[in-house]
Amino acid sequence: MKEKQFIQKGARKVRLDEYLEDELEGAGYSHCDIVRTPTSTKLVVYAQRPGLVIGRGGSRIKELTSDLEEDFDLENPQVEVNEIEDGDANAEVVAKSIADWLEKGGHAKRVGYTYLRRMKEAGVIGAELEITGKLSGNRGRTEKFSYGYVKRCGNTSEQNVSSAYELARTKPGAIGVKVRIMKSLPEFQHRKVDVEEEIFHQTVGGEEAEEKSSRIEELIQEADNMTSSELERAMEDASELETSDIEKSEIRDAFESMDEEDPEDDLEETEEKVEEIEDEVEDEEVKEELEEVEEEIKDAEAEPETSDYEEIVSGTISDAKEKIESLDDPDYGAILQAEQADKNRTTFIDWLESRVE
Repeated sequence: MKEKQFIQKGARKVRLDEYLEDELEGAGYSHCDIVRTPTSTKLVVYAQRPGLVIGRGGSRIKELTSDLEEDFDLENPQVEVNEIEDGDANAEVVAKSIADWLEKGGHAKRVGYTYLRRMKEAGVIGAELEITGKLSGNRGRTEKFSYGYVKRCGNTSEQNVSSAYELARTKPGAIGVKVRIMKSLPEFQHRKVDVEEEIFHQTVGGEEAEEKSSRIEELIQEADNMTSSELERAMEDASELETSDIEKSEIRDAFESMDEEDPEDDLEETEEKVEEIEDEVEDEEVKEELEEVEEEIKDAEAEPETSDYEEIVSGTISDAKEKIESLDDPDYGAILQAEQADKNRTTFIDWLESRVE
């Protein structure tokens, strides 16, 4: 039953458009919108010449109102007329104008290029024209004209692109005219940002940040690994903790930062220990210990490349491959060990093993 009512309303809308198009032919009628209210039915008519729709003293619009109420069974119709400021940017107006010109004997290419230029001057982002039929001779063909950018699918196409179809009845046969116009780009494609007013990043400081960091550490200890399912389980089991302001990415970042070690900090700590030992004792046993510590320092200084490899494998696979290929003589074996000790990604390990061989 609902489907039948839906179809009936759609059919009545089509008949209403056809009726208004015939009645308002000289007024440059484009389309109409129907707005239903509890007390009346409001029809918003869009036309290039609203004066011809209204008529002298409102006589024409009164006649339309009475005809709409009788012929289309509209309850208390109220007709409102809106003027189309630029007809060359309106798909319905352009399609009807092209069809009229073709019916008067206009050449398809001349008509297409003329209206394409006029739409371009109207400031639209893009436009497409298709004229199909017996344009010359007995065989039908299609002439296509396009300019600028016109989205053909998706939500942007539905909201920012207007389309229209009109039929030109000529002596050789019917000619179809299709028009698609994109008046403006969607908001996300030309968004202007004032960096002084809009904040892209905010850092939480003080006691709040420390308290949140401690909760994240407890979740890391609770979770067996950093998979999504395991993190969800840990957040659910930690009933005593507040987890509404914690995201999985924050837990993973904290986990990775715990594994990262700065070799420079380690060197500084070791050098401080050496100085303390030298000041306190000078016997042979301590000197041997000092020598071992110095060797550790030398080894740490001689292995910056290993830490570099650990940093390389900490990023994405594509970034890691780019950094490795930029090295003069990369040690694929060391990189493979660093990857196995860190993220252990199967595809990346296979790629590294192929290079080692």
